[in-house]
Amino acid sequence: MDIYLSLELMLYVLISACLIVFSGFAHFFPRYYVSELFLSFSPYWIGIFFCWLVLSLIFLRRYMRRKPEMELLPWYFKLSGLFSLCFALLFFVYAHQFSSFYLPTPAPLSASGSTITVLFANIHKNNEQYSGLEQLIIKTNPDVLLFVEFADHHYEHLKTFLKARYPYINSTTWSKQFIGSMVFSKQKVENRADNFPQWMWRYGYFSLSLNDRPYYFYLIHTSSPDSYAHFLMRNNQIASFDKDFALHALQRRSWSSVVVVGDFNTTPWSASYTDIDRVFSGTLVNMSKYLPFLRTWRLFEAPFVQAHIDHIWANSGLVQWLSVLPVPGSDHLAYLFQVRY
Repeated sequence: MDIYLSLELMLYVLISACLIVFSGFAHFFPRYYVSELFLSFSPYWIGIFFCWLVLSLIFLRRYMRRKPEMELLPWYFKLSGLFSLCFALLFFVYAHQFSSFYLPTPAPLSASGSTITVLFANIHKNNEQYSGLEQLIIKTNPDVLLFVEFADHHYEHLKTFLKARYPYINSTTWSKQFIGSMVFSKQKVENRADNFPQWMWRYGYFSLSLNDRPYYFYLIHTSSPDSYAHFLMRNNQIASFDKDFALHALQRRSWSSVVVVGDFNTTPWSASYTDIDRVFSGTLVNMSKYLPFLRTWRLFEAPFVQAHIDHIWANSGLVQWLSVLPVPGSDHLAYLFQVRY
């Protein structure tokens, strides 16, 4: 082989081996931090596996032309053939994992009966597009607003606007700098989050009385796993919520009329997501399953980098309609949905 083909082959072998080993490690050991990051962007890796499979087949064809006496089967031919099989397997495994999360049926449409409209959004702590946020609220006109990363400056600029429309407010303060998670409602809110210790990390837990029946809402915002320390923090927060939710379910003596929504900072293909979904015992359904190929977050610096990290669980039939819409100044999409009562 000439020197250019040798260098080309060495680069191909090195990249292929790294992709195969790393993706295999992430698949079989999903609870490691590096595995979490890898699995969080599974849709991108599906495309990479497919492209590398095509590249492997191109290499095979080139080798066949250079070495027509196939009975010798040179090592580089064997290696590219093995890599082709590996990438074909990885493509189908990861594509199946990705597609199996989403439901084949369309999102449920509004049914007859009484409903309340809820808007959930991570508005981003540094978002200064106050007029854009006001227009979003005016356009959607929700009965209940659920905001995370709601900061002091947001309340300063939106206080008059919100108080005129939403007389009931519920908050969960998690630091001195940011107000954190906020609930603005046209209906009276009963705060249930102060009935049990939450320590440093807090999440919203409240109920609304509709037709003399309580409807329970959780508003979650976990730490972003942008470092190993935050990864462990996020996992501890999820474990804490799972434990609390199981206790609350016993106290409520019923699974019905529960909505869990928030920025969980975990994708459906992560082990941490499995921990959350398991505690619901199949009684609550992730409504984002009805929205195929959904991406709720994008990286400001590189908008093509996106992930599905915001989720909404509810009892079957409770959420009658669900859509996503952009939030001015935020790196997240918002959920707009109706709850039937």
